[in-house]
Amino acid sequence: MGLKPSRESDAFVRLMTEHQGRLFAYVFSLLGNPDAANDVLQEVNVILWRDSREFRPGSNFKAWAFRVAHFQVMAWRQRQIRDRLVFEDDMLEVLATGARESDEMFDRRQERLSGCLEKLSPEHREMIRRRYAEETPLQEIATERGTTANAIMQTLFRIRQRLMTCVDRYAEGTA
Repeated sequence: MGLKPSRESDAFVRLMTEHQGRLFAYVFSLLGNPDAANDVLQEVNVILWRDSREFRPGSNFKAWAFRVAHFQVMAWRQRQIRDRLVFEDDMLEVLATGARESDEMFDRRQERLSGCLEKLSPEHREMIRRRYAEETPLQEIATERGTTANAIMQTLFRIRQRLMTCVDRYAEGTA
């Protein structure tokens, strides 16, 4: 049942962990109920882990996981149909398509943002990484750089403005 502890299972766990937020958002967008979405996501995780031997490293984990999630939402709906009114199947398909398109748009925006981050100076990239990826407090960054928290806050604001402009230009094809 599932992968034995190995480098492959570690990579699989990383992929599952990486995609939890998006899977939850997808399931939630189809169900509209956070408690139900959490329950279905747990079912999805169990199935993904159980069937982990079927997954081939290098293949599209996200597509596979979203397909499993879609089928689990449908199964959940079948269980709930006698208890309350739920979306019609065709409406669910419309919502699923919209959620997939939103996810694809998010991926494109993330790619653009990555390209824009590469254009920043190493100092500014490091400041962004420390503040947002590591969640380092402003005061700590300021102390390390020998300045004030307010100065760091203003610098980060200007960097974010530049990044937003750059991402928008990428979207327009002018970056």
